[in-house]
Amino acid sequence: MRDVQSYAVIGLFVLAAGSALYVASELFLPIFLALFLCVILYPAVRTISAVGVPDWCGALLVVGGLVGATGLALFQLSDPAMYWLDELPEIVRKLEREFWGLRQSIEEASEATEKLKDMAGSGGGGGGDTVVIQGPSFLRQLANYTWLTMAQIVMTLGLLYMLLAQGRRAARSFIRRIDNRSAFVDFMGAVQERFSTYVRALTAINLCVGALTALAMLLLGMPNPVMWGLLAFFLNFLPFVGPLAMLAILTLAGLASFDTWLSVASVPAAFAVINAVECYAVTPVVLGRKMTLSPILIFISMLFWTWCWGMPGAFLAAPIAVFAKLVYDFLIGQPADLARSEAAAESK
Repeated sequence: MRDVQSYAVIGLFVLAAGSALYVASELFLPIFLALFLCVILYPAVRTISAVGVPDWCGALLVVGGLVGATGLALFQLSDPAMYWLDELPEIVRKLEREFWGLRQSIEEASEATEKLKDMAGSGGGGGGDTVVIQGPSFLRQLANYTWLTMAQIVMTLGLLYMLLAQGRRAARSFIRRIDNRSAFVDFMGAVQERFSTYVRALTAINLCVGALTALAMLLLGMPNPVMWGLLAFFLNFLPFVGPLAMLAILTLAGLASFDTWLSVASVPAAFAVINAVECYAVTPVVLGRKMTLSPILIFISMLFWTWCWGMPGAFLAAPIAVFAKLVYDFLIGQPADLARSEAAAESK
């Protein structure tokens, strides 16, 4: 009976936490993003501090470098992005020419549907006035979303700087208030080390995927290969969805860039080979069995965090799931392993 009550309390806590994360997404999303970036960037601050530079100065240099690199990348990618936006109507026209028969069938089905609607409307009798409630305009919604995004970026960068500059001091102050300090320090140190190793390894793997994608696009003669490499790097953080989206985008780009079907198919095929090698050969070897999660768990994590926070949540889904698994292993798995080893020792 007590176990049932415990599981019920845990279930209620999970529901309450999920609701809070969804409702207060504007608050929690910058916090989680800053923590994720802190794990990636803190080794750079530690390296700078090793030569005698204060933590606040090292954090300022790292955050400034992050902002500068992001701004430079966006500036360099603005022209290729505008080029492909200009090519979008031509891609649509080319697809229409290739799939003209399918389009004609869809148009015939749409015309039949409209006729059925007209027939149903004409048999309805009187023509009363229709009241249309007009919501906020698209430009107003876009302006509100832009201001919210800018505010979240500023909050993320501010919190990231404070974590990098004051994280070590705050951690020491927090640890001094804990009774069993040694056990807590060992636990957090092990989890942090494994999680930071996972994040850095994942970032390095995705950088290799992006570089190989850019090289493949250059060899195939695709315009703007650097843009495709950066896009592959970012989308590869999204399990399942990212590679599929990259395949679809490269297929459309191949249709716009080449005339023969062999050349068109070679563009997504090259990325498919790179992604297959990364998924089935590189990632399992680099991350190891301890860091590998069940695809079902990753997919559920993707659904939950995308529902909570949209696209940023999808990027954070896999790291959050890995962190939760590490905490579970240290809290639940290790005591069980210790009990089994003690039982084996007694049997001997």
